[in-house]
Amino acid sequence: MPSTANSHMPESGFVEGDHMDMRSAKHADQELEQLDLERDGDEVKREAQKTSNSAAQHRVIILVTCHALCASGLLVVNKWALKVFPFVWTLTTVQFLFAAIVAYLAGKLKLIEVDALDIKKLRQFFPAAGMFFITITAGNAVVGVSNVDTFIVMRSVVPIPCAILESIVLKEPYPAPASWMGLLLILLGACVYCAVNQGVVVVSVAWVILYLALMPLDGVLIKHLVSASGLTPWGLVLYNNVCALLPGIFFSILIEMRKSGTRDKMLQACAEHGTLFAISLTCLSGLAISYFQLNVRKVISSTAFMVLGVSNKLLSVLLNQFSRLDTNNSLYSVGSVLLSIFGAIFFQQTVKGKGISQAPKQKAEGSETAASAFVVLGVLAAAAISIGKDGG
Repeated sequence: MPSTANSHMPESGFVEGDHMDMRSAKHADQELEQLDLERDGDEVKREAQKTSNSAAQHRVIILVTCHALCASGLLVVNKWALKVFPFVWTLTTVQFLFAAIVAYLAGKLKLIEVDALDIKKLRQFFPAAGMFFITITAGNAVVGVSNVDTFIVMRSVVPIPCAILESIVLKEPYPAPASWMGLLLILLGACVYCAVNQGVVVVSVAWVILYLALMPLDGVLIKHLVSASGLTPWGLVLYNNVCALLPGIFFSILIEMRKSGTRDKMLQACAEHGTLFAISLTCLSGLAISYFQLNVRKVISSTAFMVLGVSNKLLSVLLNQFSRLDTNNSLYSVGSVLLSIFGAIFFQQTVKGKGISQAPKQKAEGSETAASAFVVLGVLAAAAISIGKDGG
């Protein structure tokens, strides 16, 4: 019997060992399956991320392309409109009124998704719209007292202070050395332009100074408030134009329409052939640029937006030559402008994220007071320039 018992003990040990080996193998198989599932899950996530990034990039490309076409045409259209209707405050206000009415009615008819007007949101968005209003007004004024090429080169200077300001305020990464080279090429083009043309063609230096001072603030302020607003794409259009319309009406009446002589000149201008068509065209262009500009600002950095504004002007140069709105069309003049535009493209290709905003998300609360102060100062300065010009 003992020998029988002893003879069975090794068999039991082998059986238990076989079971342990089977459990270990099964556990190893489960771990391998789990690793495979995790790898598959990671691959799915990566593919989903790639798809999401690709869709976002495609949307950015579409917005930027449409903005480029609209901005290029708007500059020439505004130049034409101001030649036949030289009332910058009233023209700008009419553009805002048209865009606000179209966005509101289209929303009511359920043609597009538009946020309902809310007093609190209007108050929060007002500084951005106010800055938009004053820079559009100043830009139209500069176009009216200079030629298109001069305006383009002026815009070419703006990205340099804007890059510094948004790095400090919005925490965007500082441009790389190669990107700074692109900005310097933009400035070099501006200097060459001045040398070729024996100075910039400007009638009112005050408007130029105000415009150059406000544009970097415009880029950073509007980027911050638009990104934090949470409004739909067409909601941005409605809020922006409604807020800009209020000071527009006030200053149009105060500076231009309150004078009977100015009103008579406006009526005479509107009676001229082609004036109403030019104004209508600026309104349609203003509506389009309002939509694309505000939505492009949400997805790219302030400096990239300013550089984009410069590169958009390539088509403006060509349109300006075809339309013959300015006599300054020498090869050296156009070449220096194209040098600035090349610098803009070089910046776009070398900056981190290809210009897509890298700034952390920020809340709009607490910034309205400072922003409103800048807007008020800008509006008062613009009003003083207009009143001083009329007085002179």
